[in-house]
Amino acid sequence: MSLNAITLNVSEMEKSVHFYKDLLGFKLIYGGYHNTFSSLELSGSFINLSLREGPIMSGWGRFIIHVEDVDAMYDALKDTGVFIEDKPKNAAWNERYIHLKDPDGHDLSLAKPIEY
Repeated sequence: MSLNAITLNVSEMEKSVHFYKDLLGFKLIYGGYHNTFSSLELSGSFINLSLREGPIMSGWGRFIIHVEDVDAMYDALKDTGVFIEDKPKNAAWNERYIHLKDPDGHDLSLAKPIEY
């Protein structure tokens, strides 16, 4: 058994596709900036974006994306307008991470296990 995809409701497809594709490096598989549904892939996992009218509920939790270099991602994102909670930190569970929000306020982390 494996987790294949997460579907997020979004209020503006163009901003969301830009965030996941252009800023985080996901590959667009289906849909696009002006569609009502888009699917993006990263390392065999998928994020689906579903356009919804009205308020979007965020705060349901957080998902984590492993990256090669947390500090490089922080440097690349810090001046783009993306909400980043704080500078990169090391967690007690041996992971370096940053917490950020997508354009609709969905929480996610970019992380890398720390190897000693």
